[in-house]
Amino acid sequence: MKKNVLKKLMFVVLAAACVATAVVPAMADDVVTAEAATKKVTSAYRYHLEGSDKNGYPVNGFSKAAFYKDLNSLPSVKTGKTTVNVPAVTSSIKSVSKEKDNPCYESFVKFKAPKTGKYVVTINNLQGTDDKSLRCMMYYGFYQATKMGKKYRIDIIGPDTVGKYDTLYENNYLARLRTILDNYKAEHPEYADVIEETYEYQKDFVNKYPVAKDKFTTKLKKGHTYVFIIDNKLGKTTCKPYFTTHGSDEQSCLYNTNYLAAYSFDMNIEYRK
Repeated sequence: MKKNVLKKLMFVVLAAACVATAVVPAMADDVVTAEAATKKVTSAYRYHLEGSDKNGYPVNGFSKAAFYKDLNSLPSVKTGKTTVNVPAVTSSIKSVSKEKDNPCYESFVKFKAPKTGKYVVTINNLQGTDDKSLRCMMYYGFYQATKMGKKYRIDIIGPDTVGKYDTLYENNYLARLRTILDNYKAEHPEYADVIEETYEYQKDFVNKYPVAKDKFTTKLKKGHTYVFIIDNKLGKTTCKPYFTTHGSDEQSCLYNTNYLAAYSFDMNIEYRK
């Protein structure tokens, strides 16, 4: 009898120990940090969603098969925060514009609305990887599939900007700009005055306007798939001095161009009734 009781007690103790060792890690895994919970996707370059002809005018659209093949192959983002990685523009990447001397590189992600209503989208934490140029972004909303006769394309849905958050500069913009301009000045000391003027203008702009995030609201319908376009324009890099449009005697050594290096940003989508 005593042996049976002892065996039962040992079994209970061992079982309790097993439960304890199984439960503790599970509880620990349930406590997930915000960073660990962030989803990650890599945007995709596609060529049958939108584009421009050789004169710079938007194309009328694409065949249904080509359009939906590209649309269905896009990576998806969902509500919550997603880190979007944008690949570098290599020789295999084509411009979506056929306009001569004005290439336009676009990649895309898609979002399927789980509910009908208003969504608030915040884009921030922009991180570039190029030592000679800076990444800036300006976005306004989602696009939806539209049928034009027998062809298909995407058209923008009118968003509402939240506050004045419509421009996003990459993290540590002024510090990185200072380094890039100093390196350029070392190569071209004859441009020193204009380089300093360029930095002061950029510093005044950043201190005057919010550039840490892009934020907008938009109304979406449940079950519909929407497209977010990632345009590589608004990269900033150094150049010879030129007169700007800000003033008749103002010069700059910084101009806008396509950003060709890889970069990433965070996209947070929240549903609001």
